[in-house]
Amino acid sequence: MLRIAPRAGSVLGGVVLAVACHSSGGGGTPPPPSQVSFPSTFLWGASTAGFQVEKDDSNTDWSEWVASGKIPSGDSPDVGGPDALDHFDDDIAALTTTGQTAYRFSIEWGRVFPTQAAFASATPDPQGVAAYDTLLQKLTAAHIKPLVTLAHFTMPSWLSDGIPANVSQPQGWERPETMDDFTQWCTWAATRWGASVDWWVTINEPLPYVLGGFVQGSFPPGDVLNVSRAIAIVKTQARAHARCFDAIHAADTIDADGDGHAAWVSVAAHLRTFHPYDPTEPDDVTAAARVDYIWNQWFLNAIVKGNWDDALDGSYTEANDALGDPTLVGRADYIGVNYYSDTLISAHHGLVLPIINAAVYEADLPTGRPKTDFGWDIYPEGLGTVLDEAASYGLPMIITENGLADVADANRSRFLLEHLYQLGWAMQRGDPVLGYFHWALVDNFEWANGYCPHFGLFSYDKTTGARSQKGSVATYTSIIQSGQVTTAQIDAAPAYVPPPMECTLN
Repeated sequence: MLRIAPRAGSVLGGVVLAVACHSSGGGGTPPPPSQVSFPSTFLWGASTAGFQVEKDDSNTDWSEWVASGKIPSGDSPDVGGPDALDHFDDDIAALTTTGQTAYRFSIEWGRVFPTQAAFASATPDPQGVAAYDTLLQKLTAAHIKPLVTLAHFTMPSWLSDGIPANVSQPQGWERPETMDDFTQWCTWAATRWGASVDWWVTINEPLPYVLGGFVQGSFPPGDVLNVSRAIAIVKTQARAHARCFDAIHAADTIDADGDGHAAWVSVAAHLRTFHPYDPTEPDDVTAAARVDYIWNQWFLNAIVKGNWDDALDGSYTEANDALGDPTLVGRADYIGVNYYSDTLISAHHGLVLPIINAAVYEADLPTGRPKTDFGWDIYPEGLGTVLDEAASYGLPMIITENGLADVADANRSRFLLEHLYQLGWAMQRGDPVLGYFHWALVDNFEWANGYCPHFGLFSYDKTTGARSQKGSVATYTSIIQSGQVTTAQIDAAPAYVPPPMECTLN
């Protein structure tokens, strides 16, 4: 998310700003339950992404970005990282010993096909393919269900070359050949690994991808405040996802886990709650609703309903608009939900961005809520809010990411209890959630922030790579084993403490 945030306790117009927290109960709404439960079939797992946990992923736009010195801390995934491809057994043991039954990870397109010539001739890198073959074989032997992402922020360097020098040139999703190439990649991957994989994510977080690369400039290619370029790429990603969805279903015809479905395909959408920066200001209220529509609804409307709102204005009056576009409608089997925190929106104060016509604040919010090491609010009620909203699409859901930066591991136990309570409560209300993946399995390279944020359930020795279980993992394991969370457990958990550090890009 865009980091243009006031410090906590900021004053605007002489009034300390506040946000009304999501509330439950009253108005005929049943009171919060004292206990929530999860079915025995519920998927419990953790997530990673290839570039964040692997070494020598050297044929991507992100490897060029890191090599050019664009990470403020100077960190690199090749130095001091968890080196996941050499630690399969450690990571699988981390999953199995804690009772987890599923693992979300990405297969790196640029590792499998390091050159355009290799891709054109369908000649993958033998070591790259063998690594993922081995991981999937070991997961199957351990009865761990894989959920595989095919594009998690990175693009092969042969589709995004010359970064960051060629920032103004078409990169990645902007190139006319990329959609065909991505469809071919989806076909190849589903053909190769469909016998082991039933759960697929085509693209991770389309909107944060463009915010980082074309608005904030902290992701490759490093353009800044080019909102029109960002929106154009999101539109391309929506159509690319639909084509990848069709390609996976055509290629993956083997039901690996016996649930009657050969392939479940979706995106991992980063959903947030949006509140007006000043709830007494009508323009802020309107702006918050507009940003919620663009961020949380536009992409899902396209790939689920086939509704194409070309101007992103909430109406279907432009010549390029469409309702029920047959090339888009029904291109999601479930909704992948990445949820982290709340966001404040202002119509007039701060850096008002074009198209969305609003300023976005997502860190150090003046709400009085506890914060993570990212400066993000800990706001478990928001998980229930986004699930209730996403449930309107009538599809099953999976929490594909949820976690917090917590270097001291002081707040993760309570965070897990509170968020999983909200998840269970949403399920009691009828939200069809099939699983939960915590971000992340192990501390990793957190993109532009390097190694400062510690999101992992496990830490690792920077010399040997050996994994160490954090104290908060016991809370996660107990929830998995009992299949429930109670309000008594939450009441007994230690209170949140202020973060000892803040991992921002200031």
